[in-house]
Order: sequence, then structure tokens, then C-alpha cells
Amino acid sequence: MMAKCPVCETEYTPNEVETCSVCGYDLTPYPPVIGGIPSGFLEKEKKRIAAAKRVWQLSQSQVESAQLMVSHLQSQLDETTRKIDGFTTTQSRLESQIEAIASQLESQIEAIASQSQSRLESQIEAIASQLQSQNEAIASQLESQVKAIASQSQSRLESQIEAIASQLQSQNEAIASQLQSQNEAIASQLQSQNEAIASQSQSRLESQVKAIASQLQSQSSQIEAIASQLQSQNEAIASQLQSQNEAIASQSQSRLESQRKAIASHLKSQRKAIASQPKQISKPVPTTRILSSSGFDYTQLKRLLKSGQWKAADEETAKMMLAVAGKTQREYLDDDDIKNFPCQDLRIIDGLWVKHSNGRFGFSVQKQIYINCGGKPDGSYPGDTIWKRYCDEVGWRVNGSYLSWSNCTFSAAARRGHLPAIAELWGEVGVIGVRRRVVSSLAHRLVTCSI
Repeated sequence: MMAKCPVCETEYTPNEVETCSVCGYDLTPYPPVIGGIPSGFLEKEKKRIAAAKRVWQLSQSQVESAQLMVSHLQSQLDETTRKIDGFTTTQSRLESQIEAIASQLESQIEAIASQSQSRLESQIEAIASQLQSQNEAIASQLESQVKAIASQSQSRLESQIEAIASQLQSQNEAIASQLQSQNEAIASQLQSQNEAIASQSQSRLESQVKAIASQLQSQSSQIEAIASQLQSQNEAIASQLQSQNEAIASQSQSRLESQRKAIASHLKSQRKAIASQPKQISKPVPTTRILSSSGFDYTQLKRLLKSGQWKAADEETAKMMLAVAGKTQREYLDDDDIKNFPCQDLRIIDGLWVKHSNGRFGFSVQKQIYINCGGKPDGSYPGDTIWKRYCDEVGWRVNGSYLSWSNCTFSAAARRGHLPAIAELWGEVGVIGVRRRVVSSLAHRLVTCSI
């Protein structure tokens, strides 16, 4: 006859097992007792069995919970496995797309390289042709210059020879005239002497005639010597002019040859330089996008700040902050919105402003000015005195009057901390006190975000 375990009610054969195979309870039968088992012992045993039964039931419920959890985890594991399989499929598809794009880009690069090579060769040919034309023009110009120089030298030489010949002719005529005058003077003197000595003796007359003849002979020799000297000078000048002409022609020819060689060497160097230039292919530089982990794109804000479009950048900042906070319909942020504003997005916005203004604008710049004016970055209003001092410092208050957003200075020449002026922009929608709350709350959020 089968019995049941008093704890887990598992059936067993008495006297064949000592402990329950399921819960491990001691199933050893009680030894026979004379007079029966005491009631106190039975009561105690019942309580022990009841306690063991409760423990067993509790453990069973825990086992069931564990089994349910295992089943749930198994379901999650199966779901994760399916997702991984899906991701693997997606990855394979993306890899195929990337390979296709890479192949397409490679084809485009090869096409661009081929076009660049053809264009470069055409440019080299055009430059070579242009240099050849310039070389021919320079050679022609140099040849004309040489001819002109030679012609000028020949003309100058002929002019010099004519001038020298004319000078020699003048000198000869002057000498001849002088000799003629001297001869006439001598003849007149002789005539006078002849008439004077007519009465003198014949011997004295002969002596005088001989002396005069000797004197005339000496003068004739002098005239011949002068004529010979002039002839030698004429020949020397002609020879000198001929040598100068030949030297000028030789120098012109040598200079022309040197210039031609220099031009040829220059053209050769240019051709080598052009041929040795690397064939560079300009690749388009992709625009780097600025994305936060929440998925918001700040590329447009960067472009506006980089190009100095401060007013548009201020509007873009306000728009992006409303979008990040999910308050595009309300058109302004309250304390809770700013308190929960994502640190990464706030850091990106502030970093772009600080970088592209060279440290003049940005929320962190405004925070430091706010603290320097006595404000505490705890999100509370600092009081009218500190607030006015702060607005005066950043240029939001001029001559005791607060500026509206449209009257702010949107240029790099604005006061330090003047921008972003989104507190002024949101204040214009008619929400009382929004400017003060934005500044103090932003300062507090910057501190908590360690910006």
C-alpha cells in the first residue's frame, strides 16, 4: 500500500525509502512505543511537519517564479537572437551598399583622374606652344635689335669717318692756306730783299739766295712731315673705327647667342617643371554634421555662426532649444524645461557660440559675467540691483532702459556676453519675467552640467 509524504504529498512505499525523493523529508517510521506515542510529541511533530510543509510550498512558489522568469528570459533571448539576426542581415545589406558606393566612387575618381590628365596634357601643350611662340618672338626681336645695333654702328662709323675726313680736310686746307700765306710772305720778303739788295754785291746776293733756298727747302720738308703725320693719323683712326665696329658686331652676336641659349634653357626648365608636377585630383570635402545623442543636428547653427550671421544664429539657437525641450508650440522655456535640458545639447550650443565668437559670446560667458555681477547660479532671481548690473554689463540695458530683442546688437562688435539674446527673444512673446528666469536658470543648469 502506497503512502504520501506529509510535506510534499509525493507517494512512496513505506519501509522502502528513508527520505522523500522530492523534498528530502525523513520518512523513517516511528519505532513502536509501549502505551502509544505521547500527545505532546505528536503535537510537536505535527507542527514540525506543518512548518516543513510551509517551507516546501514557499520553495515551490519560488521555483515556479524562477521558471516563469527563465521562460521570460528565454523569450527575451529568442527576441534578441531574432534582432541580432535582423541586424546581421541589415549589416550585410549595408556592407553591400557600401561596397557598391565605394565602387561607384572609385569609378568616378578614375573618370575625374582621366579628365584631369587630359586637361593637364592640353594645358601643357598650350603652354609649350605659347612658350614656343614667345621664344620665336624673342628671337625675332633680338635679331632685329642686332641688325639695328649693327646698322647704328655702321652708320656711326661712317659718320665718324666722314667727320674725321672733314676734319683732316679742314686741317689740310688750313695748313695749305698757312703755307700759301707763308710763301706769299716769303715771296714778298724776297721781292723786297731783291729790290733792297739790288745794289749790293753779287756775292752777298748769292749768299742770301742760297740761305733763302735752304729755308724754303726746310719749310717744304716740314710740310711733307705734317702731311705724312696727318695721313698716319687718318689711317690709325680708320683702323680704330674698323676694330670698334668689328668688336660691336662680335659683342652683339655673342649677346644674341647667350640670350638664345638662356631662353632655350628656361623653356626646357619650364617643360620639365610642368611635366614633373603631380597630378592632383581634388576630392569634394564632405560637410561634417554635428549631431547630439538625442538626434538633433546643429550643422546649420555652426554655419550661421561661422559666417557671422549673428541674428539668424540667435533665432536658430532659440528654435533648436525649443525643439530639444519639446516646447515648439509654447515658444519659450520655463524653469523645469531648462532644469531638465540635456547637458550634451547645451554643451554643443554653448561650444559653438564660444568658438566662433573667439570667446566673446555664449551661455558660459554670460554665466561668468552673471556671477561676477553678484548673481548666484542657483536658479533664483538675484534681485533688481544685480539684475540691472548684469544687463548693463552685457548691453541689454542702455541708459536705464531695457532693449528689446529686435534692438540688440547682432555683430561681433557687441559687448561681451551680449549674445545669445534668446532671453530677450523669449521675453518678447509677452511672458512676464521670462528673461530673468532664463538667465538664472541657465546659469544653474550650466553649473550642474559642468559647463
